[in-house]
Amino acid sequence: MEVKEAKKSPYLKTSYARDMVIEAFDTPFRKRCAVLGFLIFIAFPFVASGYFIHIMNLIAISCIGALGLNLLCGNAGLLSLGHAGFMASGAFATAIISIHFEMPIWIGLPASGAVGAVLGFIAGLPSLRLKGIYLGLSTLAMHYVIIYGCSEYQFHGGFGFGIKIESPQIGPFSLSDDRVWYFILWIVVLVTGLFIKNLLRSRPGRAWIAIHNRDIAAEVMGIHIGYYKVMAFVVSSIIIAISGSLHAYYTNVASVDEYSFLLTISYLAMIIVGGMGSVLGSLMGAFLITVLPFLLLYITDFLDISGVVKDFFFAVQSGLFGLVIILFLLIEPLGLVEIWRRIKGYFQLWPFRFKPLQVTKR
Repeated sequence: MEVKEAKKSPYLKTSYARDMVIEAFDTPFRKRCAVLGFLIFIAFPFVASGYFIHIMNLIAISCIGALGLNLLCGNAGLLSLGHAGFMASGAFATAIISIHFEMPIWIGLPASGAVGAVLGFIAGLPSLRLKGIYLGLSTLAMHYVIIYGCSEYQFHGGFGFGIKIESPQIGPFSLSDDRVWYFILWIVVLVTGLFIKNLLRSRPGRAWIAIHNRDIAAEVMGIHIGYYKVMAFVVSSIIIAISGSLHAYYTNVASVDEYSFLLTISYLAMIIVGGMGSVLGSLMGAFLITVLPFLLLYITDFLDISGVVKDFFFAVQSGLFGLVIILFLLIEPLGLVEIWRRIKGYFQLWPFRFKPLQVTKR
C-alpha cells in the first residue's frame, strides 16, 4: 500500500523507469507553468515588435549552437575552440547549395549537417592522442583552416563582403517573415534539446559522461574511448553546422567576417555562464550572452553616453564577456542552472529549510 502511495508522488521515484522519465508535466505546478509558457510562446510574436522578435530569433540560433558545444565540452569533456569554424562551414555549405545547386531548405539543412559531420570527424581524430589545451589548439587550427577556405571562396568567387542567400521556400510559402522564423527556430530548439536530453541517457551519452569524469576508469570498464570521442565531435559538429545553416538562411547572408574567433569566445561564455553539461544551462547561457550586447547598447543610449563606447563596441563587448565569465567562475562556477536548482529546491521544500549539499565544483 505504501509503494502505491509513493508512486503517486511526483517527487518520489520507486523504479529506474520512473527515474528516467523527463520531468516536465509531473506536478500540478509544472503543468500550469507549461500551459502558461506555451500561451506566452504563441502570443509573443503577435504582441512584440519586430525588433524583439529578431532578438528572440537570434537567441534561438544561439541556443542550438550552445547545445551542440555543451554536448562536446560539458558532457564529453573535450575542449573545442573551433565552434565558429563549424558554424561557418554550415553557413557556406548552405550558400553553395542554394546558389549553385538551387536546393530547398529541407535538403540544405541535412547537407550542411553532413559537411559538419565530415569536418567534425577530422577535428576529432587528434582527440585520440591529445587532451586538454593541446586538443583545444588542434580545434583552433581547424577553425582557421575552415575560415581560410571560406574566405577564399567568398572573395575569389566574386561575392565581395558577403554571399547573398535568397529566403528559403517550403512549397508556396516563403520564409521571409520574422514571425514565421520565430516558430520554426524555437521548434528546432525544442527538438534539439529533447534529442540531446535523450541521447545523454543512451549508451553513447553514458560513455561520454564516464570519459568526462575519468577516461582511464572508463577505458578499464570497457568503453572504447577513441570511438566515443570522435562520435562526440561528429554529433556536436552536426548540430553546430545546422545552427550555422539556419543563421545563414535567417539573415540571408553568409559572410566570413561573422565567424571570427570572438564568436567562439561568446559561445564558450554561454556554456560556462549557463552551466557545463546541462541542457537547460545551455539555453539560459545563450539567452543571457545573446541579450548582453543589446542591453549594453540600450544602456549607453539611455544614459546618453558619448560615442566612445559605440566606437569601440566590440572591444567593450569582449571585455564584458570576460567579466561575466570571471564573475560566474568566482561566485557560481556551476552556472545559472545551479542558481535555478537552488531556487527551485527552496520553493519545493518551503517552509522547511535545510543546509544544501556541498556540490563538488569542477
